[in-house]
Amino acid sequence: MLSPFAVGFLLAVGSSLCWASFDVTRKHVGQAMSATAVIAGVMLFHAPVIAPFVTAAELGYQPEGAVLDLLFVEVPSMSPMYLGLASMSVLMNIAANFLFLRAVQISPLGLTTPYLAFTPIFSALPALIVYGEQPTVWGIAGIVTVCLGAFFLNPGSDDGGILAPLKALWTERGSLYMLIVAGIWSITPVIDKTASEQTTPIWHTLVLATGLAIAFVGYRLVQDRGTDELWNEVTREPFWLFASAVFAVGAMCLQLGSYEFIAIAYVETIKRAIGVTGGVLAGYFFFDEEDLLQRLAAAAIMSVGVSMVLLGG
Repeated sequence: MLSPFAVGFLLAVGSSLCWASFDVTRKHVGQAMSATAVIAGVMLFHAPVIAPFVTAAELGYQPEGAVLDLLFVEVPSMSPMYLGLASMSVLMNIAANFLFLRAVQISPLGLTTPYLAFTPIFSALPALIVYGEQPTVWGIAGIVTVCLGAFFLNPGSDDGGILAPLKALWTERGSLYMLIVAGIWSITPVIDKTASEQTTPIWHTLVLATGLAIAFVGYRLVQDRGTDELWNEVTREPFWLFASAVFAVGAMCLQLGSYEFIAIAYVETIKRAIGVTGGVLAGYFFFDEEDLLQRLAAAAIMSVGVSMVLLGG
């Protein structure tokens, strides 16, 4: 019989593997269309991915198992409290996605994306305040180790060296935007945990996707003054957009499910470590990216951090 921590850890690992796969498929479609079209397309495909599970549950199909229980659920009632929490999460995710896109648009990736490494540390404070989730000494050490490994994964620039991302806070608006994104994405897991407890993980996943789809589709319709351009982009890679949606749904459902068993900061730490390692390997094997040894060294450091989290569990 697995302990609650072991169940939560395995769900978090499954979620992280789905997030890593989502990054690979999203990067693939991103080579054929704009970033806003990718987000809009993936979110729109959430509905056909989720609908069969909800329909089966409504017809009485109720399988047993920790993962299946997260997927096959009936349409829940939505209280005013849930609608408020969901609206808050949707608005914050819209802001984070727009800031993310703006950050990578105006500043180099190497001076922006490292700030996402701080989400496990940032998420520990709101989780402590709202849920009283206090990591152990080993857990804190593991979280910090993973964050440092992820942050220094990027070699920096020739002028600024390894501390270039930190120095860029004073010179690059994109770096500041990405730090704000990291802050937002450290608060939304706490909101999403509370919201999913009011309904179900898969239903909350659908609500978030619907809100983001409305926002980004609306943005493109206004920007393009019509539907033709967005439609042409989304229909270029329908299979890969659908695959991205499958991984995104699995990632979010398993992530929300893991919150019931282990601390949010631990889940974010596992996501960061596995996500970066998966991204390194995928970048090397599928996208011809370089610096494999350096990136694997950083991934090894993060693996040590995850081991510390396990000891703290």
